Amino acid sequence: MGNEILELLNDAASVKILVTVDEQGLPHPVVKSSLRYSEGNIIYLEYLESSRTNRYMTRSLWFEKDVVILIVRPDEKSFAVAAHPTRALVCGKEFQRYYEEAQRERDLDLATVWIMKPVAASDQSLGTRVAEETARRAYFTHLDRLAKHEETP
Repeated sequence: MGNEILELLNDAASVKILVTVDEQGLPHPVVKSSLRYSEGNIIYLEYLESSRTNRYMTRSLWFEKDVVILIVRPDEKSFAVAAHPTRALVCGKEFQRYYEEAQRERDLDLATVWIMKPVAASDQSLGTRVAEETARRAYFTHLDRLAKHEETP
């Protein structure tokens, strides 16, 4: 997995969406600007104790389920990163450092610092996906498009 994709988590211009699932397996996507990449880990700061995302992250940790992070750049390139929650920090020196950052930068409390290991990353940009699908499944091309290409000299 390329670190250049994971480094996009540190780009303020990138939109980061954390996708967890509820008890029934329904996706819960939420924009989370507090996602970042550091020293081989994905870090996610959750500010609200009772948020659905915090609850679903706990479920993912307990039942060893991966989450997905979508990263969308301003140029519309997009990437999906599967990540495995490994730790939930609610106290200690590392938590304290992020807690002070949250108060200084956002004037917010901090509920949990989530540590995740990246598992896989893929380019989900339209151009990339079209090229992949065309190479693997050329027979999916609509007949009118094939006819159009044959008409041109």
